[in-house]
Amino acid sequence: MHEPQPRPTQLPLNELAIAYMRAGETLFLAIHDDIAARVRLAHPEAQHLEVSLNAEGDVQLHGIWSAQESAIGTCRLLYDPHDDAEESWRDGPLDIHEILSELNRVLAGSFLYRWGLVEPHPSYEYRDRRWITFPPADRAATVAALVRRHVPTAKSLICRFEADHGGIAVGFEQVTLSGGKAVDIPCPRCSPDAEDSPWPHEVSHELAIVLAQLYALPHLRSRHLTPCVDVTSEHEGQLWQLVFPYRAPSSTKTARP
Repeated sequence: MHEPQPRPTQLPLNELAIAYMRAGETLFLAIHDDIAARVRLAHPEAQHLEVSLNAEGDVQLHGIWSAQESAIGTCRLLYDPHDDAEESWRDGPLDIHEILSELNRVLAGSFLYRWGLVEPHPSYEYRDRRWITFPPADRAATVAALVRRHVPTAKSLICRFEADHGGIAVGFEQVTLSGGKAVDIPCPRCSPDAEDSPWPHEVSHELAIVLAQLYALPHLRSRHLTPCVDVTSEHEGQLWQLVFPYRAPSSTKTARP
Protein backbone atom coordinates (compact mmCIF):
# COMPACT_ATOMS: atom_id res chain seq x y z
CA MET A 1 0.00 0.00 0.00
CA HIS A 2 1.09 3.53 -0.73
CA GLU A 3 1.45 5.80 2.26
CA PRO A 4 -0.98 8.74 2.18
CA GLN A 5 0.48 12.06 1.11
CA PRO A 6 0.83 14.53 3.98
CA ARG A 7 -1.56 17.47 4.08
CA PRO A 8 0.05 20.90 3.50
CA THR A 9 -0.31 21.73 7.21
CA GLN A 10 1.70 18.59 8.06
CA LEU A 11 4.72 19.65 6.04
CA PRO A 12 7.80 21.09 7.80
CA LEU A 13 7.89 24.89 7.87
CA ASN A 14 10.75 25.14 5.38
CA GLU A 15 8.80 23.05 2.87
CA LEU A 16 5.70 25.18 3.44
CA ALA A 17 7.81 28.29 2.76
CA ILE A 18 9.06 26.78 -0.51
CA ALA A 19 5.50 25.81 -1.52
CA TYR A 20 4.33 29.36 -0.76
CA MET A 21 7.12 30.94 -2.80
CA ARG A 22 6.51 28.63 -5.77
CA ALA A 23 2.78 29.38 -5.69
CA GLY A 24 3.54 33.11 -5.65
CA GLU A 25 5.98 32.79 -8.53
CA THR A 26 3.43 30.86 -10.57
CA LEU A 27 0.58 33.29 -9.87
CA PHE A 28 2.52 36.48 -10.51
CA LEU A 29 4.24 35.12 -13.62
CA ALA A 30 0.86 34.04 -15.00
CA ILE A 31 -0.62 37.50 -14.35
CA HIS A 32 2.45 39.09 -15.94
CA ASP A 33 2.06 36.85 -19.01
CA ASP A 34 -1.60 37.83 -19.26
CA ILE A 35 -0.74 41.54 -19.09
CA ALA A 36 1.87 41.06 -21.84
CA ALA A 37 -0.60 39.18 -24.06
CA ARG A 38 -3.25 41.89 -23.71
CA VAL A 39 -0.82 44.73 -24.35
CA ARG A 40 0.55 42.94 -27.42
CA LEU A 41 -2.96 42.63 -28.86
CA ALA A 42 -2.86 46.40 -29.29
CA HIS A 43 0.89 46.80 -29.78
CA PRO A 44 2.49 43.57 -31.15
CA GLU A 45 6.02 44.92 -30.78
CA ALA A 46 5.61 45.82 -27.09
CA GLN A 47 8.46 44.70 -24.84
CA HIS A 48 8.55 47.18 -21.95
CA LEU A 49 6.18 49.21 -19.79
CA GLU A 50 7.30 52.46 -18.19
CA VAL A 51 5.46 52.98 -14.90
CA SER A 52 5.64 54.84 -11.60
CA LEU A 53 3.80 54.81 -8.28
CA ASN A 54 1.85 57.92 -7.20
CA ALA A 55 1.56 59.23 -3.64
CA GLU A 56 -1.25 56.73 -2.91
CA GLY A 57 0.87 53.82 -4.14
CA ASP A 58 -1.16 53.29 -7.32
CA VAL A 59 0.57 52.46 -10.62
CA GLN A 60 0.67 55.08 -13.36
CA LEU A 61 1.57 54.16 -16.94
CA HIS A 62 3.96 56.49 -18.77
CA GLY A 63 4.61 54.54 -21.95
CA ILE A 64 4.68 51.26 -23.85
CA TRP A 65 8.02 50.62 -25.55
CA SER A 66 9.45 48.23 -28.12
CA ALA A 67 12.55 46.12 -27.57
CA GLN A 68 15.95 47.70 -28.14
CA GLU A 69 16.50 47.41 -31.89
CA SER A 70 20.26 46.82 -31.71
CA ALA A 71 23.14 46.71 -29.26
CA ILE A 72 23.57 50.46 -29.62
CA GLY A 73 20.00 51.29 -30.58
CA THR A 74 17.14 52.49 -28.44
CA CYS A 75 13.59 51.36 -27.75
CA ARG A 76 10.74 52.97 -29.69
CA LEU A 77 7.80 54.57 -27.93
CA LEU A 78 4.70 52.70 -29.15
CA TYR A 79 2.10 54.30 -26.92
CA ASP A 80 2.05 57.54 -24.95
CA PRO A 81 -0.81 57.63 -22.42
CA HIS A 82 -3.25 60.50 -22.58
CA ASP A 83 -5.52 62.12 -20.00
CA ASP A 84 -8.20 63.21 -22.45
CA ALA A 85 -11.23 60.89 -22.22
CA GLU A 86 -12.19 61.81 -25.77
CA GLU A 87 -8.96 60.20 -26.95
CA SER A 88 -9.70 56.82 -25.32
CA TRP A 89 -10.58 55.33 -28.72
CA ARG A 90 -6.87 55.31 -29.48
CA ASP A 91 -6.38 52.50 -26.96
CA GLY A 92 -7.98 50.05 -29.38
CA PRO A 93 -8.43 46.67 -27.65
CA LEU A 94 -6.27 47.81 -24.71
CA ASP A 95 -8.18 48.45 -21.47
CA ILE A 96 -5.75 50.75 -19.65
CA HIS A 97 -7.69 50.72 -16.36
CA GLU A 98 -7.72 46.91 -16.29
CA ILE A 99 -4.01 46.76 -17.08
CA LEU A 100 -3.23 49.22 -14.27
CA SER A 101 -5.34 47.20 -11.83
CA GLU A 102 -3.33 44.05 -12.62
CA LEU A 103 -0.04 45.96 -12.44
CA ASN A 104 -0.99 47.21 -8.95
CA ARG A 105 -1.39 43.58 -7.97
CA VAL A 106 1.88 42.20 -9.32
CA LEU A 107 4.04 45.14 -8.22
CA ALA A 108 2.84 44.75 -4.63
CA GLY A 109 4.99 41.62 -4.25
CA SER A 110 8.66 40.91 -4.86
CA PHE A 111 8.31 38.01 -7.30
CA LEU A 112 8.72 39.93 -10.57
CA TYR A 113 11.69 41.78 -9.10
CA ARG A 114 13.33 38.43 -8.30
CA TRP A 115 12.92 37.39 -11.93
CA GLY A 116 14.53 40.64 -13.11
CA LEU A 117 11.29 41.59 -14.89
CA VAL A 118 10.98 44.87 -12.95
CA GLU A 119 14.02 47.13 -12.80
CA PRO A 120 14.84 50.81 -12.29
CA HIS A 121 14.24 52.99 -15.33
CA PRO A 122 17.27 52.85 -17.68
CA SER A 123 17.42 56.67 -17.83
CA TYR A 124 18.74 58.29 -14.66
CA GLU A 125 16.52 61.34 -15.06
CA TYR A 126 13.50 59.04 -14.58
CA ARG A 127 14.97 57.12 -11.64
CA ASP A 128 11.64 57.40 -9.79
CA ARG A 129 10.02 55.22 -12.49
CA ARG A 130 10.18 51.47 -13.08
CA TRP A 131 10.88 49.50 -16.23
CA ILE A 132 8.80 46.34 -16.69
CA THR A 133 10.00 43.79 -19.25
CA PHE A 134 7.67 41.34 -20.99
CA PRO A 135 8.60 37.66 -21.43
CA PRO A 136 9.28 36.25 -24.90
CA ALA A 137 6.09 35.43 -26.76
CA ASP A 138 7.45 31.87 -27.20
CA ARG A 139 9.92 30.86 -24.49
CA ALA A 140 10.75 27.46 -26.02
CA ALA A 141 11.62 29.05 -29.37
CA THR A 142 13.70 31.67 -27.56
CA VAL A 143 15.74 28.98 -25.77
CA ALA A 144 16.21 27.10 -29.06
CA ALA A 145 17.44 30.24 -30.84
CA LEU A 146 19.91 31.07 -28.05
CA VAL A 147 21.35 27.54 -27.97
CA ARG A 148 21.53 27.17 -31.76
CA ARG A 149 23.40 30.43 -32.01
CA HIS A 150 26.32 28.54 -30.39
CA VAL A 151 25.44 24.92 -31.29
CA PRO A 152 23.79 25.11 -34.74
CA THR A 153 22.81 21.41 -34.88
CA ALA A 154 21.25 21.35 -31.40
CA LYS A 155 18.11 19.24 -31.18
CA SER A 156 17.26 19.47 -27.48
CA LEU A 157 18.52 20.67 -24.12
CA ILE A 158 18.63 18.49 -20.99
CA CYS A 159 18.72 20.27 -17.65
CA ARG A 160 17.57 20.03 -14.03
CA PHE A 161 15.69 22.43 -11.78
CA GLU A 162 16.10 23.03 -8.07
CA ALA A 163 13.38 25.07 -6.36
CA ASP A 164 13.69 26.52 -2.87
CA HIS A 165 12.73 29.70 -1.01
CA GLY A 166 15.40 31.56 -3.00
CA GLY A 167 13.84 30.78 -6.38
CA ILE A 168 14.44 28.22 -9.13
CA ALA A 169 18.02 27.30 -10.02
CA VAL A 170 18.75 25.74 -13.41
CA GLY A 171 21.55 23.25 -14.04
CA PHE A 172 22.59 22.40 -17.59
CA GLU A 173 23.53 18.80 -18.38
CA GLN A 174 23.62 18.09 -22.13
CA VAL A 175 22.78 19.41 -25.56
CA THR A 176 21.64 16.64 -27.90
CA LEU A 177 22.50 16.99 -31.56
CA SER A 178 21.03 15.85 -34.83
CA GLY A 179 22.13 12.27 -35.49
CA GLY A 180 21.97 11.14 -31.86
CA LYS A 181 25.20 12.64 -30.51
CA ALA A 182 25.33 14.77 -27.36
CA VAL A 183 27.52 17.50 -25.90
CA ASP A 184 28.05 17.51 -22.13
CA ILE A 185 27.81 20.86 -20.37
CA PRO A 186 30.31 21.14 -17.49
CA CYS A 187 28.80 22.06 -14.13
CA PRO A 188 30.25 25.39 -12.88
CA ARG A 189 30.17 24.13 -9.28
CA CYS A 190 31.73 20.71 -9.97
CA SER A 191 34.20 21.92 -12.62
CA PRO A 192 34.73 25.66 -12.01
CA ASP A 193 37.84 25.77 -14.21
CA ALA A 194 36.25 24.02 -17.21
CA GLU A 195 36.59 26.04 -20.40
CA ASP A 196 34.70 23.81 -22.80
CA SER A 197 31.21 25.16 -22.17
CA PRO A 198 29.29 25.44 -25.45
CA TRP A 199 28.36 29.08 -24.72
CA PRO A 200 29.55 32.01 -22.57
CA HIS A 201 28.46 32.48 -18.96
CA GLU A 202 26.14 35.37 -19.82
CA VAL A 203 24.23 33.09 -22.21
CA SER A 204 23.77 30.55 -19.40
CA HIS A 205 22.29 33.32 -17.26
CA GLU A 206 19.93 34.38 -20.04
CA LEU A 207 18.87 30.78 -20.69
CA ALA A 208 18.35 30.09 -16.98
CA ILE A 209 15.87 32.95 -16.61
CA VAL A 210 13.69 31.76 -19.49
CA LEU A 211 13.95 28.07 -18.55
CA ALA A 212 13.07 28.76 -14.91
CA GLN A 213 9.93 30.55 -16.08
CA LEU A 214 9.02 27.55 -18.26
CA TYR A 215 9.39 25.32 -15.23
CA ALA A 216 7.50 27.65 -12.87
CA LEU A 217 4.38 27.84 -15.04
CA PRO A 218 2.63 24.43 -14.98
CA HIS A 219 0.89 24.81 -18.35
CA LEU A 220 4.21 25.58 -20.05
CA ARG A 221 6.09 22.90 -18.13
CA SER A 222 3.66 20.18 -19.23
CA ARG A 223 3.75 21.43 -22.82
CA HIS A 224 7.50 21.83 -23.32
CA LEU A 225 9.44 19.90 -20.64
CA THR A 226 9.60 16.10 -20.54
CA PRO A 227 11.07 14.14 -17.58
CA CYS A 228 13.93 11.92 -18.72
CA VAL A 229 16.08 9.20 -17.18
CA ASP A 230 19.35 10.28 -15.59
CA VAL A 231 22.00 7.59 -16.13
CA THR A 232 25.26 9.55 -16.12
CA SER A 233 25.01 12.68 -13.97
CA GLU A 234 26.30 12.68 -10.40
CA HIS A 235 23.72 15.28 -9.38
CA GLU A 236 20.52 14.43 -7.57
CA GLY A 237 17.06 15.26 -8.82
CA GLN A 238 14.98 14.82 -11.93
CA LEU A 239 16.28 15.68 -15.39
CA TRP A 240 14.03 17.42 -17.90
CA GLN A 241 14.36 17.64 -21.68
CA LEU A 242 13.27 20.54 -23.85
CA VAL A 243 12.95 19.40 -27.46
CA PHE A 244 13.51 22.34 -29.77
CA PRO A 245 11.01 23.36 -32.45
CA TYR A 246 11.89 22.36 -35.98
CA ARG A 247 13.74 24.95 -37.97
CA ALA A 248 11.72 26.77 -40.59
CA PRO A 249 12.98 25.74 -44.05
CA SER A 250 15.16 28.40 -45.61
CA SER A 251 13.91 30.00 -48.78
CA THR A 252 15.66 29.02 -51.99
CA LYS A 253 14.34 31.97 -53.96
CA THR A 254 16.83 34.55 -55.16
CA ALA A 255 16.09 38.04 -53.97
CA ARG A 256 15.53 40.63 -56.62
CA PRO A 257 17.97 43.49 -56.77
